[in-house]
Amino acid sequence: MAGNVRRGWFLALALAALGPAVAAQEQKDDADGDWAAQLQAMQGEMQLLRADNERMQDEIDRLRVETSDNWLTETRADEIRTLVSDVLADADLRTNHLQNGLAAGWSEHFYLASPDGRFKLQLDGQIQTRFIWSYHDQRDRHRSGYEVTRSKLTLRGNVFGPDVSYLIRTDHTRNEPGLVTGLYFMQDVWIGFQLDNEWSLRAGQFKLPYNREELISSSRQMAVERSLVNENMNIGRSQGVELSFVDETAKFMLATSDGGSDNLGGFGNLLGTFPPYSNALDEDVEWAFTTRYELKAAGTWNQFTDFTSRPEEEFGLLFGLGGHFQQNESNNNPTGDRDEHRWVAGAFDVSAEWGGASAFFSIMHSYVDNGSFGQINITGVTLEGAFYMTPKVEVFARWEYGWWRFSNFDFSDLHAVTLGVNYYIDGHDLKWTTDIGFGVGKIDQNWEADIAGWRQDADSAEPQVVFRTQFQLLF
Repeated sequence: MAGNVRRGWFLALALAALGPAVAAQEQKDDADGDWAAQLQAMQGEMQLLRADNERMQDEIDRLRVETSDNWLTETRADEIRTLVSDVLADADLRTNHLQNGLAAGWSEHFYLASPDGRFKLQLDGQIQTRFIWSYHDQRDRHRSGYEVTRSKLTLRGNVFGPDVSYLIRTDHTRNEPGLVTGLYFMQDVWIGFQLDNEWSLRAGQFKLPYNREELISSSRQMAVERSLVNENMNIGRSQGVELSFVDETAKFMLATSDGGSDNLGGFGNLLGTFPPYSNALDEDVEWAFTTRYELKAAGTWNQFTDFTSRPEEEFGLLFGLGGHFQQNESNNNPTGDRDEHRWVAGAFDVSAEWGGASAFFSIMHSYVDNGSFGQINITGVTLEGAFYMTPKVEVFARWEYGWWRFSNFDFSDLHAVTLGVNYYIDGHDLKWTTDIGFGVGKIDQNWEADIAGWRQDADSAEPQVVFRTQFQLLF
């Protein structure tokens, strides 16, 4: 068919080209010929060719349509029906979401929310997995292994508007006092109320507002783990009520609770209070108050949510002062003049950031008046510094020193140094931290911390060495 078309067009062009020449020759040979008859004959030929071309074009168009229709095979028809069904189902699902007033997505975290923002649920996650190698001068000199240190899931958000917030955080137990290791438990649970632009209130279980190193999330620490000073001297979590004030330059927090968590001496029993997970009528304290004041001399509040100072950040300077006061309940077993234990603690810290470098200093002191053991004074100092070698690599060093003053016992002073490096693959969300610690002196039982990898040394022990490396994922 295509060949006929080409022949038709070729004949038409040939006639068109030869027509003038033939006419000219005839004019020369017979100028008196009949021009009208010749032209009429040529026009008849052209009309016949035009009709043939139109007929062939119609045939080509018909064949093109028939050929195009063959693409819709049975298999493709089934695929199209499935695709259309999926599209309609997705459209119906989206319509239902809109009708129910539900929005979902990702903005740093997964969330569900109402379009007006009155109700919101956000899911956070934290995974820390690490390897620890420990050397100390004991029978079991070399000890090493892997562990999942933290596997937290957090639900947070607001209800009935942004002024009523909530948080529920779970983690797995890891040598927690009073809990079976390896089980999931509620770590933080509270309800918050925003009273105005500056004042807020929350009630439930949370970290008491005392020292900065403990208040900074475990996901935003400088080293693999917090310092030995912090692990043994922080106030920890409790159940109670906290009032907070924050403006452009200052923060103030005051909490009344069931008392601080007794970590003194490494989960010791100087006061015997472990208020998390306790019942209201358990024997704990007669009263307990914890307070903290922070003054931001430079920078923004957001940059002090961790210990690092990214190269693009501005200069920041923060001062913090914390205090804790509690008196335990009488246990009706008098020793000496009384059977109540009293605990007074204070913390002072300074944080400075220079955009690529940072420094942190902290000193804490606890005074315990124990009905059985008498008066105990414990002091700990931590100094930490870091700077960025590249936009993603940060090196750091930590020095810590601590001592007990206890008339009935003789404890060695704590003296330890830690050196390490952070590789921020994607900020804190995906981070690799490696450090090595050296015990300059003996690590006594009152300073050891299992979660940090430090063990108790013998009296004549060689310096202890702890190597740690950790991957962290936040989502």
